[in-house]
Formats: sequence, structure tokens, C-alpha cells
Amino acid sequence: MFGASKYKVHTKNGFDYLHIANEEYGTKNLVLLHGMFGGLSNYDPLLSRLQGYNIFVPAIPIYDFKTSRLKISHLTSWLHSFFETVNVEKPVLLGNSMGGHLALDYTIKYPEQILALVLTGSSGLMEKNFGSSFPRRNDREYIRKQAALTFYEDLIDDVILDEIMEVINNRTKLIKLLAITRDTHKYNMEQYLTGVKQDVLLIWGRNDEITPPEVAVKFHQKLPSSQLHWIDKCGHAPMMEHPETFANYLNQFLIQQQNKRKIITDYEEEDHSHL
Repeated sequence: MFGASKYKVHTKNGFDYLHIANEEYGTKNLVLLHGMFGGLSNYDPLLSRLQGYNIFVPAIPIYDFKTSRLKISHLTSWLHSFFETVNVEKPVLLGNSMGGHLALDYTIKYPEQILALVLTGSSGLMEKNFGSSFPRRNDREYIRKQAALTFYEDLIDDVILDEIMEVINNRTKLIKLLAITRDTHKYNMEQYLTGVKQDVLLIWGRNDEITPPEVAVKFHQKLPSSQLHWIDKCGHAPMMEHPETFANYLNQFLIQQQNKRKIITDYEEEDHSHL
């Protein structure tokens, strides 16, 4: 949603994705996961500000799944298949909203496969939903106001609103949307957070109304190795509203990860026989 990406969309074995390639030896893989109402274009503002990484942005096809399979756990299996299909190894996994929830679940289930984790406006603890039944789904102005809660500034134009209205007025898509919404609320991850051993970067909008600031604080408190950065005058999608600031925080974190791995590698290569 939010329009088409300006980057080329690749297709392989039924997976649609963006791939900003960097084939240099040792280049980090970076995988970006969008939210429930999101799409490939959500990361366009960020991609131009990231240099030196092998980047993948998969389209999460929630409307293509059977309703019974619209659970975070099934999306994790889908993501695992995507990694195998495009040969992604040891990525830094970044997720927004539902994409953060998916990134967390994947990290917990396949801890040896994930290098580090970045969460922004992530569900998994507590979030306000767009609506549990959409009783006023034909009320265009009401839907526009609800959708505008995503951002600090109202970025919902007629094109975006038309996309949203098409989804919620399509009975099949609406049922699927409500199914994954229910699962994100039901699948609370608090009990699993202390088991996340990866370094985690939290980037949060100070004015997020969907996953409010207290959610970020709780993630920060429960995750063993996390750092939290706030972006002022920012809502639920910081990578869209403030891509420059978001990229600065992300690049700093990725450099830290690179330096950390270099120290570990250098230590492992040293001769410690005298110890």
C-alpha cells in the first residue's frame, strides 16, 4: 500500500521483493519488513539513504494466504522460505508495526540465523488497531481520520485513501485483515523477550498513537541488549516520516555491529595457546 515503489520489483518462486544489491565480499544483508497496511514503497525514503548493504524488501502477501493461516507464526514460515529462495544468510532484520512482530518471532524461532534486530513501531506487546470490525467502513472521512493516526502529520492523500477503501470494502480482504489483526493482539511476546540474545535497535516516534511510547520503553526494559532512540514529531512509521534521522540511527547501529564482529573475529584468529 501507499503506492508503488520506485525501485524494481523482482519475482522469484512466487515471492515479490525489492533487491538493492551490493555484491562486495562481507557486505551485510539487511531485510526490511513492512506493516499490515504497508507495502514495498514504505521503505523507499530510507533506501536512498543506506549505502554499502545488500538490501531485501519482501512484499508480505497477507491477502494471498488462506484466512486460517493468517498468523504471525505462519508468516514466519513464509519468511523462512523467502530467505531460502533468495539465499539470504545472517541478515540484520528490520520490521515496522506487524513487520516488527514478524521479525521478533523469526529471531526467537531461528536465533542462529539473525545477526541483529531493528524494531520501529512494532506490535507484539500492545497496540491500538485500525478497527476490530470497521462498522463505518463506508464512511470515507472517518476512515481517513483513522488512517491519519499512523502519522504525526496527516500524510493520507486521496490515492492512499482509495487503496485503503478498496481493501476494507472488499469482504474477502477485510476478513483476512481482521484475522491477522486479531493474531497480532493475541500473540503477546513479552515472555519471550528476555531470550533474544541479538543486539536490538529500537527507533520510535515520540508521538506514535498506535504503539505508544510506553511500548518502546517496555521493549527496551525487557530486551537484554537494546538501545532506544526517539524521533520527535513522529508517529507510527518513522522510516517514512523522518527517513534522514532514521537512517542516521540505523547506520550508527550497523557500524557498531560491524566493529563488534571485527573484534570477535580478530580475537578468534589470535593465538591463545599461551593462556
